[in-house]
Amino acid sequence: MTKLTGQCLCGDVKFEADGDIAIMANCHCTDCRQSTGSAFATLVFMKETDVKIDGKLGHFAHKVDSGNTLSKQFCTHCGSPMFGGNEGRPGMVAIRGGIINEQDVVKPMANVYASRKMDCTILDDKIPAFDKMPPKA
Repeated sequence: MTKLTGQCLCGDVKFEADGDIAIMANCHCTDCRQSTGSAFATLVFMKETDVKIDGKLGHFAHKVDSGNTLSKQFCTHCGSPMFGGNEGRPGMVAIRGGIINEQDVVKPMANVYASRKMDCTILDDKIPAFDKMPPKA
């Protein structure tokens, strides 16, 4: 079991999570880059029932190349990207790695959509890299 806490930039939205981490990954897809404004997104997946959120979130949903609909949740005050969901992974929530207070816990297990990474991004060769989303990531 892992206990995580965190908040957005302004502190209006906070979360606590207590449970098992299903997977942690860096995603280099275009959608993640555009939604974060960064070279990639670090995502920590946990069961929705293990994550308690306090504060007002905005929502945005869009279809991706797999055909699934992804959702993004962000602070309505400061705009910090905070959580995500994927209809292909029901019951799971993706917590954005940058909002987690316990940074020593954030150790991605894979790089996904490495074929779409920005040229300036150097991948850690100690963790697997997949050109797309692997079936069980």
